[in-house]
Amino acid sequence: MADQTASPSFPWGTTTLLVIAAFLYMAFLVNLFGLRGGDAMGRGLAMGFAAIIGLVLWLVLASLYAVAIFKGQMPPYAAAAAIVLLPLSAIAAASATGLYSDRHGDWLIAIPAILPLVLGLYAVWARFTDLHVALTPTATTVATGCAIALLTAVPLVLTFREFAPDPARDAARAAEHKKWEEDEKKRVAEADAADAARFAKLGPDSHLGDYLEDLPLGAIHHRQALAGARLVKTRTADAVQLLGQDRIGDLSQLWALDIEPSAVCAAYREALQAEAAKITKTRSDYISVAIDLEWQLPNIEWLTGKGCDLSGPLGDAANRVRSVSDSERMTELADRLTALGRRP
Repeated sequence: MADQTASPSFPWGTTTLLVIAAFLYMAFLVNLFGLRGGDAMGRGLAMGFAAIIGLVLWLVLASLYAVAIFKGQMPPYAAAAAIVLLPLSAIAAASATGLYSDRHGDWLIAIPAILPLVLGLYAVWARFTDLHVALTPTATTVATGCAIALLTAVPLVLTFREFAPDPARDAARAAEHKKWEEDEKKRVAEADAADAARFAKLGPDSHLGDYLEDLPLGAIHHRQALAGARLVKTRTADAVQLLGQDRIGDLSQLWALDIEPSAVCAAYREALQAEAAKITKTRSDYISVAIDLEWQLPNIEWLTGKGCDLSGPLGDAANRVRSVSDSERMTELADRLTALGRRP
């Protein structure tokens, strides 16, 4: 016969599952609270991670209940109810998360946040029988069961109502969506009108910087902006000023502005050197900075072709691009910069 006074072994299985559940629960909460923040991609990622982590979390909770049933003391009716409520609660949490993400009510986030806690606490109570002295089985099971049943039923009912046919609701939503579309068209039209009015005011007496947002290829006023910028009286001085303000990226078409190369050579050299210095792994955007140098190739060819010495910054840029290169495209860019730096 085994020694009845021997102390029970440490509950390693339950403890391990609780630790895993705690980490999963924290990660689950982080993604839940990210469902309404950031951009659409960020919200989509948060929803995807919440779904995956939530699924794993409920599997761990199911394991805790299995351990509690076989190693602890759970009333038979509670064990039978758990078989039904565990999967239903997972569905309810997912439903509440979806409704919250679609902005059906801020309070809905409380359901997926609270359900795992209540489920986990009851599993812990059932596993550790010493707790049954202070928390009696009947009262604890009834109170916890009612809470789980309520938290499970509410989102399921709301989801059913959401997808059930309702002509009045659907008509109201259609009208609301139509109004949103009309408001959006009006907003876009007003923004286009304001932009056209702004552009119409530009002329030879404007600052070159006023044309920058219209100069990139693909901009609505690109051709007119390029023609207008070539007529700006102070375009050379403005270009030097903008280069000194770290605006080299906005001047990718400097070569097309009818500017004397020698007048901007020194300013461009300094700006290019500053841009090259950004290609370092201490920055998170070093790859995009390196790739952006491709937009400067026409300027570099124009200036070096007119005798502007850019060998210093070009050599530095080539070495830096090569050191962070992760593709054939970047290696070719580094080779191109090296060749331009050696241009007589």
